[in-house]
Amino acid sequence: MARRQINLKAGKSNRMRRAARPSLGNTLKLAKQRTRDIQNIRAGRRAGMSAMAAIAESGNEFVCDHDFHIPWPNRMMRWAVALLVLAPLCFITVLTLFQRVGDPHVLHHFYKTTEFVCFAAGVMLMISWFFSGLLGEKFLYLYVLGHELTHAFFVYFCFGRISDMRVSTQGGYIMTNKSNLLIALSPYFVPFWSVVILSIFGLVSIMTEIPFGEQILLVLLGGSWCFHMVWTIWMIPKDQPDLKEHGTFFSLMIIVFCNLALLAAMVCAASPAITYKGFAFNWANIAWDLGEAALAQAKGLLRAFIG
Repeated sequence: MARRQINLKAGKSNRMRRAARPSLGNTLKLAKQRTRDIQNIRAGRRAGMSAMAAIAESGNEFVCDHDFHIPWPNRMMRWAVALLVLAPLCFITVLTLFQRVGDPHVLHHFYKTTEFVCFAAGVMLMISWFFSGLLGEKFLYLYVLGHELTHAFFVYFCFGRISDMRVSTQGGYIMTNKSNLLIALSPYFVPFWSVVILSIFGLVSIMTEIPFGEQILLVLLGGSWCFHMVWTIWMIPKDQPDLKEHGTFFSLMIIVFCNLALLAAMVCAASPAITYKGFAFNWANIAWDLGEAALAQAKGLLRAFIG
């Protein structure tokens, strides 16, 4: 029985909270303190007991097992894939984004589009809200809920089963009989609440016309995507078992590339001057040029070594 878990908080919180609304700074400090108190790695079986029995036996809400052990051949293979495949893919995507968005013709029109203005407004509102500390713990709960529900969705998508799920501002987990790379890392690049907003708007728009619906949707998508990014960036350094399961560096490279791909898709959707086909063409050209340059450099080094 595997346990998908988010590592956020642990320990006694009531005595550390302010009598009034806690600030975001206090919320983050509390989360950091709780993270030191426990390591949420994975619940499994102990001496043939079920996972739930193992939890009861431990007397702890969060069961800590040994660190994930990845055999050295697998570890080296993942490092090689991360360095030689995923890192170049991320680099090429970033270069393509700068090239396309930085084009003077595109830049002149891109920042004046209604789509960009509405999306940027949602992003700025969320960033302001995040640093203001208003409803910090409520937002933290929403993030943990979205994180665990994303795990759960992909467990079912991969034909797995879930036996238990818990969500709170102290952290969260699901217990499942199935685990793979997609299940483990999906919450880090799937903006759950953006998907929920799109689904709700899609259903409502079928039944009735929403005044200024496109503008409202873009503001909400900007805010929800920013919500996903800021909390993910805050949460990743907190010793997450999801990353350790398949190797931290390998997992981070996948997360970065998937988020860059999502950002590129949103840029193409928001700008009439940047099409998916045009972006893919530029991406392929940059990849080809970098590949030729790398091959020429490798040949030069090989000749120098042989000679």
